[in-house]
Amino acid sequence: MNVEAEILDLKRRVEALETILRSGSDPGRSDLVPAQTGPYMPDSETSIGLAELKAEIADVRTETSQDFEALIVEIAGFRAQTNEHFKSTQSEIMEKFDSLRCEMIDLALRLDRLLEINGA
Repeated sequence: MNVEAEILDLKRRVEALETILRSGSDPGRSDLVPAQTGPYMPDSETSIGLAELKAEIADVRTETSQDFEALIVEIAGFRAQTNEHFKSTQSEIMEKFDSLRCEMIDLALRLDRLLEINGA
């Protein structure tokens, strides 16, 4: 089950529990009206359900935090790797550019010598 589905399930369960608690009545006693029952006191089963729900929420939060931390580490690694490749590529391009520039200067000098020989 993915994280979004787990969160939606937990939200639905919390809403159901809140509805029961707000109603002010014991969900097992439909024959009593809220005025007869007084404030709703959760029984041990509801308390256990709430404790389990809180534990599940804490687990989902922990998992989500760990996933985000792992994602941040992955992004940092990707940035470092990309930066390294960029610097390497930039260095190669500059070397080729310098080589071409030297060859152009060499060709210009040769051309000047050839023109001097033919023009003299």
